[in-house]
Amino acid sequence: MANLVDKITAYQPAVIGFDVLFAEPDRYSAGAFASLIPGISPQQIEKAKAEHSGDRRFAHAIRSSSVVLAMADVKNSKGINSRLPQVAPPRISAKGELPFKRFEDVRLSMPELDQAAAGRGFITEEAEDGIVRRAALFAHIGKADRDDQVIGLSLPLETLRVATQGGVAIRELEGSGLEVKLAGLTFPVQQDGSIWLRPSKHNNDRFVSAIDVIQGKAPRDFLKDAIILVGITGLGLFDNKTTALRENIPGVEIHAQVIEQLIAGEHLRRPANAKAIELALMILSGLLLIWLVPKLRVHFALLAFLGIGTSLAGIGLASFHWGHLLIDVAWPAISTAGVLVVILAGSLAVSDQLRRVMGEQAARMGGELKAAQRIQMGLLPDPANVFAAEVRFTVAAKLEPARRVGGDFYDCFMIDKNRLFFVIADVSGKGLAAALFMASAKSHIKSAMLLNPQDVSTALTAAQIELARENPEQMFVTVFAAVLDGASGRLDYVNAGHDAPFVRAPGQPVERLQPAAGPPLCVMDDFTYVGNTYQMAIGEWLFTMTDGVTEGTNKKGEFFGFGRLEAILNETDPAASPSELVDLVLARAHTFAEGSEPADDITLLAMRWG
Repeated sequence: MANLVDKITAYQPAVIGFDVLFAEPDRYSAGAFASLIPGISPQQIEKAKAEHSGDRRFAHAIRSSSVVLAMADVKNSKGINSRLPQVAPPRISAKGELPFKRFEDVRLSMPELDQAAAGRGFITEEAEDGIVRRAALFAHIGKADRDDQVIGLSLPLETLRVATQGGVAIRELEGSGLEVKLAGLTFPVQQDGSIWLRPSKHNNDRFVSAIDVIQGKAPRDFLKDAIILVGITGLGLFDNKTTALRENIPGVEIHAQVIEQLIAGEHLRRPANAKAIELALMILSGLLLIWLVPKLRVHFALLAFLGIGTSLAGIGLASFHWGHLLIDVAWPAISTAGVLVVILAGSLAVSDQLRRVMGEQAARMGGELKAAQRIQMGLLPDPANVFAAEVRFTVAAKLEPARRVGGDFYDCFMIDKNRLFFVIADVSGKGLAAALFMASAKSHIKSAMLLNPQDVSTALTAAQIELARENPEQMFVTVFAAVLDGASGRLDYVNAGHDAPFVRAPGQPVERLQPAAGPPLCVMDDFTYVGNTYQMAIGEWLFTMTDGVTEGTNKKGEFFGFGRLEAILNETDPAASPSELVDLVLARAHTFAEGSEPADDITLLAMRWG
C-alpha cells in the first residue's frame, strides 16, 4: 500500500482518497514475523518492529502525500473505540442542531496511519430497499450527550475539501433544505445532510488498475491533478452497490459519482412542497377519472387511464430532466389505478345486474322466438306429405331463415283435382316484423287464390288490395305465383318483382322463364297484374328461389350470383328429383359461404311435371 501511494504521488494528483479501512496492524511485516522465530530475543524483536514496520512505512507514504482515509460507523460498539476523529469542522449557520444522521462511534484507521492523513471521511451510502438513491455528506459523530461530538464529512466531500484546500460552510435555508459552499462550489443538500444521487452508467474510463500504476503504465495526463480514489472492485469482496439505474457497480464508483456531481453542479432536489404537489396530482387525476369513466366505454376508459398515467409520467420526467426535481408520480398513478378499479367494479356490479335482467328478458324473448319459428315453419306445407300420392308432378321446397324467424315463404296446394297452385315470396326486411307481414301475405294470397281460382293475376291483384289496407310500416313483398295444370302441363304464372325462375326441359340447357313483369305487392297499390303462360314438356322442371341464394357472400365479399347458380343447375343430372335439386343448391350455397353468417333468408322451390 505504501508503494502504491508513492507511485500515485509521483503522478502529482490533487488528492488520494481511500475507500478502505486500515484498522488493524500489518500482520505480514518483518517485525510481526520476528516474534515467530525460535530463540530470538525480545530486544531483537523490538528492533525488527522498529526498523521493518509496514505500518510505519505506510504512514510515511501517507504523510508524504495528500491522503484522505476512511472511517466507518460501528453498530453496537460498546465503546471499543473511544477516539473521535480529527476533522475540519464546517461553518454552520442554522437555528438549531441540524438533523444529520449520527454515528455514536466510528472505526478509524490505526492511530499511526490516521495521524499521518490529511483528512478523514466516513464511508456509507443511503441504501433504500438495497438501492443507493441518496448519499450522506454530513453526520454527527459521538454520543449526543458528549460535549466533544463533531460533525464529520463523507469521504467524497472530505476528499474534495482536501483537494481544493477550502472550508465547508453550511447555511440553513428558509422552509427546508441546506445550502453548502466549498471553494466556489454551491450545492443544495437535504435537511438531514444527504444529497439525492444522480447516478450515471458504469464507466470503465474512470478506472485505472493499481498494477498499472505500480508498474508505471498508467497515463500521466489521466492522474495528474486528479482526485484519486482507491477502492476494491473484486466481485468476491462484496463491495458492489445497486444504483437507481439498476446497475451493480463498485462502491468506490458511487463515491466518484458523488464527487463528479458536486463539481458539475447537476443536483437533484426534492421540493419542500413535493408531498403537496403529489397529493394534488393524486386528487386531480382521481377526479378526472371519476368524471370521465362513466361517460366512456370500458376500452375508452382504459385509454383515458393510460393517458392520465402517461401524463403523470411525463410530469415526473419533465421535472427530473429540466428542473432536476424529484416528484414521485408513482403514488398518484397507483391511486388513480385504484380509483379506476373501484369505478369499474361498481360499473361491473351494475352491468352484472343489468345483464341478469337482460338475460332473463333474452331467455323469454328466445323462447318466444322459438315458438314463433315453430309456428312460422308450421305454416309452410311439406310437399312430400301433401303430394305423396301425386304422380303427375313432384314438388320440393326448403326455407332457412337468416334469424330465428324471417320474411320468406312458400305455399303449394291443389285448387281443384287437376290444378296445382304454388308460390314463393320474399318480404322486405328481416326478423319478427318481416315474419308477421309474411304470415299476413301468405294468408291473403291463399285466400285470394281460392276466391279467384280461374286467374292467378286476378288473385294476386286482390291480395295486394288486402295487404295494402293493413300495412302501416309500408312493407312490400316480391312474389312468383303459378298454377300448373297437372293434365296438360300448362303453367299460368305472375311475377311481382321476383327473380325469374329457371326451367329445364329434358336434353335442353337451363333457361330463365320469361317474366310476366310487375312491381312487388304493396309498392303500387292500384297496380293490376297481368299473367303469362308457359307450356312445360314432360319431365321438365322449374326451379325458383329468393335472393338469399344469389346475394349470399363468402369471407372475401364475393356474391354467389346467378352465373354460379345457373352453372350448378346445368351440371345437375336432368333426371334428378326436385328434392335432390333443392338439396344440391343449398349445399353448394353453404360451401360457398365458408361458414359466414347468412345475410338474408334462403328459400328454394323446385317442381317437375310428368
